[in-house]
Amino acid sequence: MAMVVKKKLIDDTINKPVGTQSTPAKKPAVKKAVEKKVAVEKIEVVDTSLLNKVKDDASYAGVFKEPRNSALTAQYIRTYQFNQRKGNAQTKTRGDVSGSGRKPWKQKGTGKARVGSTRNPVWRGGGVSHGPVARDWSLKMPKKMKSKAFLIALSDKVLKSRAFFLEEFKINEGRTKEVVALIKGWNIVGKLVLVVGKENQNLHKGASNLVNIEVVDSKNLSTYQLLWADKVVFEKSALDKIMEKYAKN
Repeated sequence: MAMVVKKKLIDDTINKPVGTQSTPAKKPAVKKAVEKKVAVEKIEVVDTSLLNKVKDDASYAGVFKEPRNSALTAQYIRTYQFNQRKGNAQTKTRGDVSGSGRKPWKQKGTGKARVGSTRNPVWRGGGVSHGPVARDWSLKMPKKMKSKAFLIALSDKVLKSRAFFLEEFKINEGRTKEVVALIKGWNIVGKLVLVVGKENQNLHKGASNLVNIEVVDSKNLSTYQLLWADKVVFEKSALDKIMEKYAKN
């Protein structure tokens, strides 16, 4: 009879002897997010015309020949980076926190430490002492200095043979592999800025999935982007607009 009872106890515990610890439930497998990557090696190079160096064109080289000025460039970078700061981090002091400012107990005779307010920084729910305060970090720079910093940055790229131009960026469908094939045909590596003369939605769409590549209109091209990039490729119309602006100075 005892053996029958023992067998029943084993059956009731799902074929496990009485007194054994149950194994913990397995956590459901979490699927890792897979980053979508473009198989650059498998994309064939499209037929494309060779890039022209801005340095080799006399009309452009005559304009973009400004000598380096490290102090001015450093000042521009500092101004630009400071202007990117929002400066809106702010904590509440004991005067800003909601709640009573009543003294919790009398000063003497309780045996407790003296306290003047329930909202002091030491107490839970109190204010923050010496926390960040919202402020305006923006700096100003004269227009002529900004313009000269741009010309210096572009001239540096031209003199080092890192600025190129072609007639236009031919992207038909706005697919990433089109942009990759175009860039592979140029045999250019590193951070790249593509400057267009007019809006090119297909190029913007195709390059949006690629890292270290920026597409910008000629009127929005900044000095910081020129300094950031290893190479810059212009559409001829974009380069003409920039040259026309700085040839007057």
